Amino acid sequence: MASTRPSWWLPTRAEAAHEPASYGLYARVVVEVTARALNRPFTYGIPDALHGEVQVGSTVEVPFGPRCLVGFVLEIVADPDPEASSHRLRPILRVLDPTPFWGQDLLHLADWMRRFYGCTWLEALQTAIPGPVLRRARAARTATRGSRPRALPCVEPVQAYPEIAPNHAQQLALEAIREARATGGTVLLHGVTGSGKTEVYLRAVREVLDEGRQAVVLVPELALTPQAVERYRGRLGGTVGVLHSGLADPERREQWWSLRRGELNVALGTRSAVFAPLDRPGLFVVDEEHETSYKQEGAPRYHARQVAFQRAARHGAAVVLGSATPSLESYHLARQGRFRLIELPGRPGGRPLPTVRIVDMRRHLRKGRLLSPELGEALRDRIAQDEQVVLLLNRRGFASFLQCQECGFVPTCPECSISLTWHRARGLVRCHYCLHQEPPPETCPACQGHRFRTGGAGTERLEAEVQELVPGVPVVRMDSDTTAGTGAHRRLLERFGSGQARVLVGTRMIAKGLDFPSVTLVGVVRADAELHMPDFRAAERTFQLLAQVAGRAGRGDRPGEVLLQAMDPEHPCLVAAATHDYAAMSRSELDIRREAGYPPFCRLVRLLVSHPDPDRVEAEATRIGSLLSARLRHARVVGPAPCPVERVRGRHRWHLLLKGSKVQELMDGVRNYLRPPEGPDLQILADPDPQSLM
Repeated sequence: MASTRPSWWLPTRAEAAHEPASYGLYARVVVEVTARALNRPFTYGIPDALHGEVQVGSTVEVPFGPRCLVGFVLEIVADPDPEASSHRLRPILRVLDPTPFWGQDLLHLADWMRRFYGCTWLEALQTAIPGPVLRRARAARTATRGSRPRALPCVEPVQAYPEIAPNHAQQLALEAIREARATGGTVLLHGVTGSGKTEVYLRAVREVLDEGRQAVVLVPELALTPQAVERYRGRLGGTVGVLHSGLADPERREQWWSLRRGELNVALGTRSAVFAPLDRPGLFVVDEEHETSYKQEGAPRYHARQVAFQRAARHGAAVVLGSATPSLESYHLARQGRFRLIELPGRPGGRPLPTVRIVDMRRHLRKGRLLSPELGEALRDRIAQDEQVVLLLNRRGFASFLQCQECGFVPTCPECSISLTWHRARGLVRCHYCLHQEPPPETCPACQGHRFRTGGAGTERLEAEVQELVPGVPVVRMDSDTTAGTGAHRRLLERFGSGQARVLVGTRMIAKGLDFPSVTLVGVVRADAELHMPDFRAAERTFQLLAQVAGRAGRGDRPGEVLLQAMDPEHPCLVAAATHDYAAMSRSELDIRREAGYPPFCRLVRLLVSHPDPDRVEAEATRIGSLLSARLRHARVVGPAPCPVERVRGRHRWHLLLKGSKVQELMDGVRNYLRPPEGPDLQILADPDPQSLM
């Protein structure tokens, strides 16, 4: 019997649960359910009234069991799955936004992420879309269909950023980027700090825009975005959009939609900006490409550099990797000819690199001060000359731990195997893993003693010591505690950049990318603190940190000076950093890696096994190690062993490494031979190309 309903009719939610129907078109939809067993595409019918409105990339509302949920359309087909009866299929209820969230580009990217990183469809898609955009789509379920507030892109007026005539090395770099754009290749721009890499990026992006294409520019830290936005908008105008988690939700949402609609053609931001919804990308710039912040530690554990390669390959775009201290993986590939290597060996105008001195802190062990007499004297001298100073200590808080002087008891986190850090300004001791915090003990719970001493030190204590050394001189501190609020990075850097503050104290977030001509002195407290971490990249990362922060000095007309305070002043890594000798560091580290069989001479997948019961996690990790050692012929299994930080958030953790030539083969082996965890408390996580082994 023919239906008497009009063509525009849509079923109600209750009717959709029981409506038998056949449809002219069907949609494959990923529904917002977190259970991994249900994280696959489901088939829904497209009612006649929604033909043309439901598109690939649309966000829709669908019935799912007794509920109605948000779903994402992956594909539109003429026939349903062979296993599904079209008479049992339920219909899409409505489209939540008239503009599809993405095109085929990001869907193919999500499919690759699902396979390469071992995540679900939902995790991949939710990573590609900022949370504020998704939250608005969910809110649209209770609002008028298709409603979305429209606002102009938030582009604040900025001063024009002057152009500088490129020198010979910069011209060679621009020519190499043009060739890479023609062939879809990759350029590694290895330039010393202050060598003019940003000018190369700006000119390359301008050329891409002039050809009618678009660009993505990535920076590793939120702290770098205010200065980067000022430069790119100062040169390229209102075509630059900004994407990062530091934006307020409405601004982030509107920036994303302006890029999606093509009103903005340059996406600038931190790692998530690599997913910017651009239809015609011609260039991906990854500045400070060596930085570990480009790797996401939560699922999906993607690396923005690898995602940029995938998007560029699909669009025939070029990738530019830039750094004064490239990752050894990228540098090795460039030396092999896989990337085009371009060197920028000097600073424009012949300005010299800063002089670097290593201060032997073994001579000052009993002084009880963070700043050596040499660094303290240099600090006072620079302040007296109306210059600015940057001091780095890569640990926040006032003290790394408190310790009872009677019995030696140290307050530790109840959920993690780590001591609690004392934050004096907040009057709290805090865990930097699970964020547990509590007041410091007044009496020792072990012996009832009342005397506690501090051990270790962080930026809060360094700030206090600087204020004692140069009273009345304004100091800015930048770490995770002071930059938590929206716009905090920008406000703190504006205060320092305008000269209102004379000293900038901070963690590694101040070590890279910042350009303040009045900074003539950089001091690094405990420069060798991370050299002996249980990670094969420890020496490389220490060199990178020191070389990058040293580059903040002497970027103007006045020469720069750097003091590295260390307990191991003869270490080859520190000697190489003091002489700005990346080549020496890379030769030494590559020889060690080749001998030990670590990247770049292999690829890694880290398996992390966790459970609240320490015996259960050890048994399971041992079982997995034995199973994979027997089954994976193309891989070497290292471990298992307890993680360096063995307990986090109440879960005991063991890990093992898979070594092989191809990550996809390793991930396929994990997927084929590891059964799903038994019980909700057992977790087995795979991390391809891990950047941390802690």
